Amino acid sequence: MITVKTHIIFRDFLNFNIKNSLPRIIIFSFIILLFLGLNFYNTENDTQNILKSASIWFAAAFVFIIIRSYFRLKNAFYSNKKIQEEIIYTFDDEKVQTKGETFEGDFAWNTVYRIKETKDWLLIYQSKTTMNMIPKKNFTQNQIVELRNIIEKNNVKAKLRKD
Repeated sequence: MITVKTHIIFRDFLNFNIKNSLPRIIIFSFIILLFLGLNFYNTENDTQNILKSASIWFAAAFVFIIIRSYFRLKNAFYSNKKIQEEIIYTFDDEKVQTKGETFEGDFAWNTVYRIKETKDWLLIYQSKTTMNMIPKKNFTQNQIVELRNIIEKNNVKAKLRKD
């Protein structure tokens, strides 16, 4: 059995979302840049002016996306009181127990949609879009190895690290 106390602060939540959203933001930004470049293109303007105009619009759109994302994440974090609580996770061979200041529950391993382990987080997905975010900084290395073994033993669909 493994027991871990966690407490996520806004900075952790923001860093997590930035790292996971950055590729999408970059791709979306390049699509905007391409769209603006094609929109500004016509035979009367030279290429330098087209690129200059597109670059200005691209920068403005990129800054807008970043600012909008920050405020959406801030709103999502502060409107969800459960994520701000200290949460105690207990992992055993059959289930995961969660206990916060205002809630308590458990779920069996066979109900987990999937698990993804990153360098800093263990993400236990209850569905395609709902997950428990557990900072790995709260685990010892031995607990991480033991938890990986429990996950593998329960045949949970998982992308785990090898370190």
